[in-house]
Amino acid sequence: MSADSPALPTAACPDCARLHQAVRPMDRPRPDAPGGAPRPLSALARHLANRHLDLVPGWVDGCDRCDEVSTALREAADQGLLGAGAAQAGAEHRALHLLTAPDGRFR
Repeated sequence: MSADSPALPTAACPDCARLHQAVRPMDRPRPDAPGGAPRPLSALARHLANRHLDLVPGWVDGCDRCDEVSTALREAADQGLLGAGAAQAGAEHRALHLLTAPDGRFR
């Protein structure tokens, strides 16, 4: 991992360690890349969103996907239509920012 690697609880969480090892050898596209993230990276992002939400960053300025999802979530909430799936998708996307560098590679 690089010097700017995220602080994942790999020592305390066996699932983090297993998922992290599955992703490490691969190069990753940007979180807002067409087609989304590859399966191992998506699995790690989902795990972080479900079990370690406190580690997931907020919305990232300048990320088109963050702008799109945060706007959709805000509008759904204003209309009383916010579902857990939409919030989950937003958390998973934000977790991808934690896991990928600005050039799109896994940290």
